[in-house]
Amino acid sequence: YQRRVRGKMCATMIAAVLLVLVAVPPATTFPSPVEAKCTPGLTPAAGSLKGTKALLVVTSHSKLGDQNCTSCKPTGVYGEEMTAPYFLFRDAGMETTIATISGGTVPIDPTYNSSLLQTSSDKRFYLDPQAYSDSHNTPAVKDVRFSEYDIVFMAGGWGAAWDLETSDELAAGVTQTYANPKQFLGSVCHGALGFIRATKPDGSLLCNGTKMTGVTNKQIEQLGIASVTPYHPQDELVKAGAEYQCKHGFLTDLLSNDVVTDGRIVTCLLYTSDAADEEDSVDLGGRRIIKKKKERTSV
Repeated sequence: YQRRVRGKMCATMIAAVLLVLVAVPPATTFPSPVEAKCTPGLTPAAGSLKGTKALLVVTSHSKLGDQNCTSCKPTGVYGEEMTAPYFLFRDAGMETTIATISGGTVPIDPTYNSSLLQTSSDKRFYLDPQAYSDSHNTPAVKDVRFSEYDIVFMAGGWGAAWDLETSDELAAGVTQTYANPKQFLGSVCHGALGFIRATKPDGSLLCNGTKMTGVTNKQIEQLGIASVTPYHPQDELVKAGAEYQCKHGFLTDLLSNDVVTDGRIVTCLLYTSDAADEEDSVDLGGRRIIKKKKERTSV
């Protein structure tokens, strides 16, 4: 509970950066929001991106273990990592599609989804008829034409540790998206696993030499999930050749966060940040995002 009260969602900031990248001409250089000390201007005016499209990729895995496990606890996407970017994209006027690896209903991790811990975007999501429909009738990734979207954003959650990296169809979709210089890619937390098997036009791994981030090994360990999930973003990104970057806390990484931008790829460390004090953060669409620049560690 303390982590949620103090922490604020990074997916909102990532989604906002992607929106700005879509909105500006390709030749425009837009710095990382951490480097630029974010401003409220990251959020486009309501409806200003009408005519563009966003794809939100979410896990289909709903068990902390094999999908057919009858004794495993439920999991899925971490709610806010889907709901926050969903509304940021939709409110900007983008036609927003939620796709899951296998299609059907989105599994939402119930662990942190009690009414006490729900954010404003979570509560809005459950009351919104369109959001309900979009999350209960999702197309499978294999049936999605990635070329139709301006933004492809991959949400995290523990379920993503099972099926994002292992999906041939997602790897192909990310590869296709990156090959188009007019499209943009983003991820939060375990969503970074969707990049691992994607490739550049020359056939090399997309992660190779790319500045990226995702939930740290220390964060996974402190969340008590390290021995359960099969793939860990920090390990996988490093093995794929990414220039992995992160921020570590003094005693814990649970409140640490980072946003890394490399060209058309924007990745985020975790769904929480330490932008809790008003003087250290600015408002972005009703949320708080990091304002002070902090030291970043390359691993």
